[in-house]
Amino acid sequence: MKSLNLQDIYAILGDVTTVITDNSMLLCELDSVVGDGDHGTTIKRGVKAAQIKIETEKPQQIDKLLATYALGMVSTMGGASGPIFSSLFLGMGMETQGSSEITLEHLIRSFENGRARVEKIGKSSEGDKTLLDALCPGIRALKAASDAGKSLAVALKEMHAAALQGLEKTKELVSKRGRSRYAGERGLGHADAGATSVCLIIGCFAKHANKG
Repeated sequence: MKSLNLQDIYAILGDVTTVITDNSMLLCELDSVVGDGDHGTTIKRGVKAAQIKIETEKPQQIDKLLATYALGMVSTMGGASGPIFSSLFLGMGMETQGSSEITLEHLIRSFENGRARVEKIGKSSEGDKTLLDALCPGIRALKAASDAGKSLAVALKEMHAAALQGLEKTKELVSKRGRSRYAGERGLGHADAGATSVCLIIGCFAKHANKG
């Protein structure tokens, strides 16, 4: 697979909705260690609303599809997670404007733009024990794979592996952002819920690109 087309993105977003929904209890358990334990139910509500929105409106351009999914999320997710996670998809959509397919280079720019929007809205950076601790190493791996001339499928697989390594390292971090920062060292030994969600999302891209 050299690129992702509109139908691929529809399939990936459908997988994201399913995987997040299936793992909502795990996400709540992780969040309960340092927060109010509602991350799983909140993001589950968001992706379900997003799925309904894209199935109802049926966008026929990749950028509009990603933007519609993002708007569906933010319309139902409360707190900080709604704007943060929707900004990831919205940022990705902005980089695909006018494109009928997403190449590896497109994908790198899309994830980079999504990351930049997350950093701006969340006022956070890598090392703060947030979703960025999985997303940032994932993007670096995606770039490295591209520089090495690897295929989109392999690059996404390596991105997912790097994101999972970043997720594992969040167990060693003390949160510096959001409500979880008040938990201090109580969060040590536990993975970040937001970073877990990002790994699930990246995993959907990787799984789809490597199908067959």
